[in-house]
Amino acid sequence: MKLHLIIPFFLALFVSQSTYAQLINVESKRMQEDTVSFAGAVASSFSYEQNNDATLLQTSSSVTLQTRSKSRKDVFLLLGSYDLKKTNSGNFSNAGFAHFRYTRKFNKYFRWECFVQYQANPVLLLDNRALIGTGPRVKVFNKPNLKLSLGALYMYELENTLEDIPQHYSDHRLSTYFTVNYVIAKDKVEITSVTYYQPLFKNFSDLRITNQTSISLFFTKNLSFDIGLKYLYDASPPVGVVSNSFLTKLGLKFSF
Repeated sequence: MKLHLIIPFFLALFVSQSTYAQLINVESKRMQEDTVSFAGAVASSFSYEQNNDATLLQTSSSVTLQTRSKSRKDVFLLLGSYDLKKTNSGNFSNAGFAHFRYTRKFNKYFRWECFVQYQANPVLLLDNRALIGTGPRVKVFNKPNLKLSLGALYMYELENTLEDIPQHYSDHRLSTYFTVNYVIAKDKVEITSVTYYQPLFKNFSDLRITNQTSISLFFTKNLSFDIGLKYLYDASPPVGVVSNSFLTKLGLKFSF
């Protein structure tokens, strides 16, 4: 399909991304450039998901905004998304996500993060989940075209489920993650990947593992076509929900 036909088609989706896309956006090259005082992204996508033994078609819309203080040492980040999902049985459900993060930069490699987050996903029988956390982030490799980072945060979690007998949880988790950002072909292709390991402090066998990977193909400096993959493993999901879920996503992103 020719480029002049692709762009209008995906621009139409903007009026219709998810937790996955938001977190990938945070790890993009532009978001990590310390010289940029303000950055953001608006995205929309279609996705196909095999989740809880159900086939889902999903349209997503998202906004990412980031600003830095004059000293460039304080970073404020706001994420939001809304998803509309249709199952193979014809049922519809909505899912939402909001995330606010504050990061303090101490030097080229060391940062401290604090965040709050809210999400809901009826397909996974998640009525709501609220998180608050804090901890260090370290850049273990920092070159213009390749960046690697590690984070280890304490996270407090409140969760309410939509099971036949609704459950209420109040837990303390370790949230560790590893990120990769690799830019090739003279800034025409960007590969970003984030892997999370999140066990309970009181029981390390009760854990979640998530990998989110995105390939961005840039038409211009600000406009890209994104191909994304997400895998989630939850050792203790709600009753009736499988432990493994997999999502693929195609969409368009405008960065500024």
